[in-house]
Formats: sequence, C-alpha cells, structure tokens
Amino acid sequence: MSGARIAVLAQLAVLAGCDVGGDRDAAAKALIAAQCGACHIVPGVRSAVGRVGPSLAGIASRQLIAGRFTNNRPVMVRWLMHPQVMAPDTAMPNMGLDQSQAKVITNYLDTLN
Repeated sequence: MSGARIAVLAQLAVLAGCDVGGDRDAAAKALIAAQCGACHIVPGVRSAVGRVGPSLAGIASRQLIAGRFTNNRPVMVRWLMHPQVMAPDTAMPNMGLDQSQAKVITNYLDTLN
C-alpha cells in the first residue's frame, strides 16, 4: 500500500471516529465511512448512519446478500466491487472499490454477527 493511500486512510479513520493506533479495524472503518456510511448503518462505524440501504448489523449471519446471492466472502467481495454487474436492477451503485478495498470491508463485515 502506498504512503499516500495510508495517509488518506488515516485521515478517513479520524473522520470516522476510529483510533488508528489501537483499532485493528481502522482501515476497514475508514473505507466504510467513506464508501458505505451515507447509505448504510454499520455497527462500529460512528459516521455510518445512512438509511437508504439496509442496516448491515448482523450481515455476517445472513444467508443472502441483496436478497439473492449466497453470503460468503468471495461473493461479498464481488458484490462490493460490481453490484450493478451482478444485479443491474439494484439501487446499490458501483463505488469504485478495488479488490483489496473490497476485501478489507468484507473482512470487517464478516465480524458483524
């Protein structure tokens, strides 16, 4: 990860109310705050209070993503990267996430039982 990218994530973590030094999920929370929080409520991310999409509380224990795709890590990564390809009728926009960003977010979402 480049120094510039780390600096941006650290700044986003501060905005998200994360403790970069002690929070192992700070990078994920920063990405979620920047990319997901306007539409979703995400536990553990103070600024993720959106009500456009569903709350992601308990997402790890749900059977389906978007009501139609098996909920597992590879599918979640793909969903986060390409929701409009997977479901052209979805309200979820493509957020421009790359695979590493989608994996970081997926790893955090997988902790939300």
